[in-house]
Amino acid sequence: MALKVASGSYLYIHTSGAGNTGYITFKGTKRNYVMTLAAATANAYQFFTGDTLTKAYCSMKCAAAGAVELSTTGTTQLSTATPDVSVRARFDIEPVTTSGLPQQNYEVEL
Repeated sequence: MALKVASGSYLYIHTSGAGNTGYITFKGTKRNYVMTLAAATANAYQFFTGDTLTKAYCSMKCAAAGAVELSTTGTTQLSTATPDVSVRARFDIEPVTTSGLPQQNYEVEL
C-alpha cells in the first residue's frame, strides 16, 4: 500500500482530546516529512513536491482520551463510525494513568 501525494496537496491530521500533542513522521520514497501536532485541531501538511508515502509514525502525549485521524480532506470524520475513503487511518488515544502524560506510539502503512 502507498499514498501518492501531488505537489501542492495537503494531508490532514485531525486530533481530538484537550492536551493531546505529539509528532508525526511520514516516510516517503523521496524523503521523510515531520511535523508537530497541536491538540484538538486540524493539522495540515502541504507537500511542495510530489511523493509516494509508505508509512506514518505517530507519537502522542496523552492528557485526555481522544483520537488521531489521517485524512486527505480538511473536515474531520472522527464522529463518523464509517468514514469515507479520504480517511487513511485512525489511532485511539487513552491515558493510562491520571498522573503524568503517558506516551503512545503508532505505525501505519499508507
